[in-house]
Amino acid sequence: MTKRLLGLLLVLVQPLAAQAPAPATPSKKEEGPQVRFLAERVPPNLGDVVMQVGDNKSTAFTLPVNQLSEPQAAAARGFTLKTADKGVTLCPVTLPEDGKSFAVILVLAPPSAYAPVVVRTDDPDFKSGDVFFINRSAQPVLGKVGDTKVGLRPGEARKIRPTNPVNNAYYDVAFAVQEGDKNRVISTTRWPVDNLQRSYVFFFTSTDGTTTFRAVDEFLPAPTEKP
Repeated sequence: MTKRLLGLLLVLVQPLAAQAPAPATPSKKEEGPQVRFLAERVPPNLGDVVMQVGDNKSTAFTLPVNQLSEPQAAAARGFTLKTADKGVTLCPVTLPEDGKSFAVILVLAPPSAYAPVVVRTDDPDFKSGDVFFINRSAQPVLGKVGDTKVGLRPGEARKIRPTNPVNNAYYDVAFAVQEGDKNRVISTTRWPVDNLQRSYVFFFTSTDGTTTFRAVDEFLPAPTEKP
């Protein structure tokens, strides 16, 4: 009798075990946005900086002026940039909701430290060969890259796509500042065509009071060939 009862229990239990749902596989945590930094200028005693959200701090890193920094993982789309040693606030940064890859261009903003200009670098409309201009001078800037015209009021930022390179090798480039009813040329040059980079150009007022500019290139990986 006891053996028959045990056999009946096994028959009843086995189908229930077979029907039990498998344990849920934990979903992979979505990675936060990646941010690269570029500073217009950096005080010599600034030291390293961190991104901070509440009590959460990123690893410390250095603000570059001649290239974009290595990507830094942001804990949230809103954070504060601070000095690593004393926790001095340099500026708050808010990333757009769309996109996962950004460049934060830090322009001087006295009496505060910096004002951020956020550029979505995974924007499909921001392509290799494009140029992102930022006018930090007190004068309107006019220019031309190939056949593409540039016009920037003080404090304005804008992306352009150069057109019509000479012999498909370089662009004729010219920049001027507007002074009253006249335009004063500040540079004429040539920029080579490079389909594996895009550029960020700052216009600013130098120590002698004249408007000048500085360009920083971002090198992009070569496109992968489709099989």
